[in-house]
Amino acid sequence: MALRIGLVGYKGLFPELPPSARFRQYAELFSTVELPQTRNRIPEKELVLRWARRAPEGFVYSFQAPKYLTYRPSGDERRTLRKFLRRHRLLGPHRGGVRFSLPADLEPAAFQEWLSMLAELELPGEYAFEGLPELETLALEAGHAAVHLQEGPFLYLIEPEDPPLEARGYAYFHDLKRALRYSTRAQGGTSTNQTR
Repeated sequence: MALRIGLVGYKGLFPELPPSARFRQYAELFSTVELPQTRNRIPEKELVLRWARRAPEGFVYSFQAPKYLTYRPSGDERRTLRKFLRRHRLLGPHRGGVRFSLPADLEPAAFQEWLSMLAELELPGEYAFEGLPELETLALEAGHAAVHLQEGPFLYLIEPEDPPLEARGYAYFHDLKRALRYSTRAQGGTSTNQTR
């Protein structure tokens, strides 16, 4: 499977179109989107189901993990993480990856325990972590991906310079024009990795 190309959010795109047509236009160009609003709050069940219903075949949504996760095991942390990952699972075949942004003061031992807690939840998925290299190494050892690294069980890249289009995973951009250079949907099904 080829690298999925998309944007971090798509609000503000295609202002000339009515709101109901903006997502359709986006999905014609890209096979995925990372939803930044999931970082601020866990989306309501009805909203996630609506996203799943409107997605065309082969389209996936990636989530950003809530910014209020502590990455330190506790009962509250477990409940929040379980609720968040269950909402992500509601997307069914339209479920992409999840990007976790680790705090800079996170102790490796606490994160190791947190990764064990994640495994105990038995909610498998494509989880990618970004943080200090030592923490990313722990995530890789646990079978997850490290954001920005072009290695691991899958790729989860943000603003990559030269994404490996044949790799399995995701590449997200903030700039529409940059993303269009790599999108196979926008290029009629052929990969382009040419002039920048």
